[in-house]
Amino acid sequence: LVCDGGNPPCGTCRQCYKVKNHCHPDIIDIPSDLPVEDLRQLLAGIVMTPNDAAHKIYRIDRAEKMLPAAQNLLLKTLEEPPSYAVFLLLCSSKEGLLPTVRSRCQVLSPAPLPEKVLEQHFIKQFGHYDEKAKNAVHLSAGYLGKALELYQSEESESRSRCFALEKAISTKDTAEVFRTFSFKTREELSDFYNTFSLHIKTRLRECPAHQIPFFADLITRWDRQGEAMQTNINVKFWNTRLAQICLQKRG
Repeated sequence: LVCDGGNPPCGTCRQCYKVKNHCHPDIIDIPSDLPVEDLRQLLAGIVMTPNDAAHKIYRIDRAEKMLPAAQNLLLKTLEEPPSYAVFLLLCSSKEGLLPTVRSRCQVLSPAPLPEKVLEQHFIKQFGHYDEKAKNAVHLSAGYLGKALELYQSEESESRSRCFALEKAISTKDTAEVFRTFSFKTREELSDFYNTFSLHIKTRLRECPAHQIPFFADLITRWDRQGEAMQTNINVKFWNTRLAQICLQKRG
């Protein structure tokens, strides 16, 4: 979008150089937890034309974590943006965005990467591909960003919790399911929701045929909750709600 080389992205022009060095004046990163008033002031600057490129790009990482009030504020700009403005809403799950926001966006869904590609990246970046890296890649469902995030965090704990919940669901262990959902903050709950979503989708791809109905139905029920979680952020309510979803009889 900003490259002025002959075959964008050329990687060598002045614009690409600025992008690589994170100093391009027309690429603006917006934190997903930016307060509404600050977001309003930032969006007011959209009337100013780009400084150096043909486009002015607003990039929001983890956009699905924006509060409904912030998404609704953003909606007004998405409806009639200037011709030079582009918004990139990066999400782990589009269901986390309000339907009104999604309806005004073009959805681009990257395909999961083969494990070999992720392995090569880990070797290039870290010089090795150890057991921790393998676990992170397995739990990432083929998404490099998630794999790196898991690798650099308490991945083993997340992986163990996902498998423990999967087992509790399959054995109808009500007490264990409810013990899993004892999150104290919205952030913790949201992170686990996304992690378990990737876990069960990975398991669907690799499980034996007789387990496909179990994971397919669980994925359907699980994904339906993402959108509703944006409109009701009561953590205690969602701890109980997600536990109940896990224990519902298969459709």
